[in-house]
Amino acid sequence: MQDALTPVLAELNGAAERIWLVSNATCPDLSIEVLPELGSTNTELMARGRRGETAPTLLAAARQTAGRGRLGRTWQAEPGDTLTFSLGLPLDLGRIPGGASALSLAVGLALAEALDAGLMKPLPLGQTHHVGLKWPNDLWLSGRKLGGILIEASPAPGLPDGQRWVVIGVGLNVRPGSAPAGSASLAEVDPASPPRIGDVWAWMAPALIHGVQTFATQGFAPLQAAYAQRDVLRGQSVGLWSTPGQYPADGHPPTQTGVAQGVNAQGALLVHTEQGVQAWHSGDVSVRPHAA
Repeated sequence: MQDALTPVLAELNGAAERIWLVSNATCPDLSIEVLPELGSTNTELMARGRRGETAPTLLAAARQTAGRGRLGRTWQAEPGDTLTFSLGLPLDLGRIPGGASALSLAVGLALAEALDAGLMKPLPLGQTHHVGLKWPNDLWLSGRKLGGILIEASPAPGLPDGQRWVVIGVGLNVRPGSAPAGSASLAEVDPASPPRIGDVWAWMAPALIHGVQTFATQGFAPLQAAYAQRDVLRGQSVGLWSTPGQYPADGHPPTQTGVAQGVNAQGALLVHTEQGVQAWHSGDVSVRPHAA
């Protein structure tokens, strides 16, 4: 395993230097770490926050063995196949214009734009971007999941009143090797010359830092139009699961169905149902395409 980790660690460490150079001006106290193996980058940074270690930290693992996705799903990462990293930083969530509920949408948009800029590959005729966004926290490519975002927040010792320790985790399939069946990977965009994992991290991490900083001061409303351009659910029939413990993969029928109508300025998914347009919020609903 160490032989497989060595080149990946070299790539990620090289990327860490580039990320620090780009991000130092706007986040001068940022710490960047690369570890060979870790259970979960999110779990590690959350534990540090509980110990009062709340300086902004970017943490990547060449191999992640116990990664967590939304609703408790696992996210495994083998060296070179999947990029897994987390950003931890203090945020005053209560002061974000319009509320903090759209943070995952703002993060997804920043990452999608960074990936498209980094790939620099011609788009198919009639297509405006490579990477789409599926509410509330997935990156999509060619109609399949490319990556996911997991955001956690908690109080932490030593933080000023109102601030919380926020950890933003990202998992992205760079190569198809360890990706779940039916997932997409960045290698599909240019199979003859797939991107290297270090380059992908160097594209994404500065965009994530900048995106979070911008969202903290401006909220989601200024990003709403750009998000709409990548919204893969808009206009589709969708099923909504809102009963705790019941998810699409378990075979439970949806709580409600309707047609997705985009997102509002607070990041809620707008769905046209038999009862009219309803706003559904992250945390109590899981969304999947649903046949009309």
